[in-house]
Order: sequence, then structure tokens, then C-alpha cells
Amino acid sequence: MSMRRIRRRINGLFYERSHSRPFRLSAEEMAWLNVVPVGREFGSPDYDRLVILDMFTSGQLTAQNAMHQLGVDEIQFAAMVEKDGLLL
Repeated sequence: MSMRRIRRRINGLFYERSHSRPFRLSAEEMAWLNVVPVGREFGSPDYDRLVILDMFTSGQLTAQNAMHQLGVDEIQFAAMVEKDGLLL
């Protein structure tokens, strides 16, 4: 074989390797890659507080109900919401 033919063959092999479809993943591996993220409150020691704040920000609770369930006044509630980066 001539050098030119060898180089073309090697370049062709590398081109196919880099431009072909990626290796196939099993169904289990695909499931792990497509996992839906869960909310921030899961696994947190402040689970109850975060659930109430999430319900408040989604409109399921009023501010008064959220403050009552958390046992805080308006100033503490505003500080808590601001600390978590939520909008009133």
C-alpha cells in the first residue's frame, strides 16, 4: 500500500469514529439520565418551612395562612422569604 492510501484509510476510520452515532445506552442508563429533578425541600432539615413557602409562592396559601402555620409575624415572614430568594 502506498502512504497516501494508508493515510486516507486512517483518516477515514477516525472520521467515522468521531462523526458516527454515540454508543448506545441501556434503558436503565437512559432512565438515570432523564431523571426529573425534585423540589428543593426534599432532604432538607427545614422541610416543613420550605413546603409552606413553596405553597405560598405558588398561590396555594395566602400570606396570613403561611405566617400562621410558620408561627411568625410579618417582618420575620418577609425576612424568611427574602432569605430564600422568593418573591412576595
